[in-house]
Amino acid sequence: MLLDGGDMLLGLLNDVLDFSKIEAGKMRLESTEMNVRNKLAALRRLWEPKATSRGVRLSVVVDEAVPDAIRTDPLRFQQILFNLLSNAVKFTRDGAIRVNVGWDEATSTLTAEVHDTGCGIAPDQIDSIFDSFEQASAGDTRRYGGTGLGLAISRRLAQAMGGDLTATSAPGEGSTFTLTVRVEAVDPADAVEAAPVVRPATVSLQGRSILAVDDHEVNRRILALLLEPHGCRLTLVENGAEAVEAAGVEPFDAILMDMQMPVMDGLEATRRIRAGGPNVATPVIALTANAMDVHKAAWDAAGVHAFLTKPIDAPLLARTLGEACAERRPAAKPEAEAAA
Repeated sequence: MLLDGGDMLLGLLNDVLDFSKIEAGKMRLESTEMNVRNKLAALRRLWEPKATSRGVRLSVVVDEAVPDAIRTDPLRFQQILFNLLSNAVKFTRDGAIRVNVGWDEATSTLTAEVHDTGCGIAPDQIDSIFDSFEQASAGDTRRYGGTGLGLAISRRLAQAMGGDLTATSAPGEGSTFTLTVRVEAVDPADAVEAAPVVRPATVSLQGRSILAVDDHEVNRRILALLLEPHGCRLTLVENGAEAVEAAGVEPFDAILMDMQMPVMDGLEATRRIRAGGPNVATPVIALTANAMDVHKAAWDAAGVHAFLTKPIDAPLLARTLGEACAERRPAAKPEAEAAA
């Protein structure tokens, strides 16, 4: 719930910042190559599970005339279509959402129509939905959520990209939003396709033993909710002194360590665990709200395996823990032996 609340607040702040930049004339657009079909396929993969869960079919049809590669601002193009698909899924209870993409070679204009079979909008309210902080009716914010900035930002971005965003709709018959943007077609022979990013699969945490150290009860509860479904055994303690004590009793596959805690902080606890005992070589992962470079440097000096910041990114946390458990370093030699 905290993560969801944080994401909502971050989304609102980003919308307000984007709108402020546009209003001030300080929104800078990029111009880079983009594979149209790949971008649309990624958006479909992103929204299809949500649509399907609501009993709604999502389809994307790209006309053969559409160039494979164009030059535009990929991030802003994606942002506009993301907003349109988000609204289509939000306001469609059953039926279908269809995205039709076309190309006008004479004007170098790319057109994307997002049609849904949702609740629709009254004709006298069409213009107002593109105003900032406005939705079709006063009850929409309470019923569906949202800030009322998405369409206002999307239209202004489309206009900044040499196009526009318009809508047609009727209550009970769905809506069609039409995005047009002026782009430059790129010759396939000149297009540079970025190499696909290969992400290693998350290493399983099943059966792993994790020591998690955090002085806040809510944080410990969140860690339990996030990690226990992975099948790991979680030992929770609330300060560095308890962490040192627990680490001296049994070996762990990985240790999650907070920074600022009463009794003993995370840095001192890490140094003491590193000094000897069954966890002298156990990967320690810093998990802290202290995210400045000076804090990261202090953790590096203490010898941590990785540095993660709060609020917690759940997939990144699981992946980092899995990799740490799989790459556990061999036990260090005792200082006396090393000196000899």
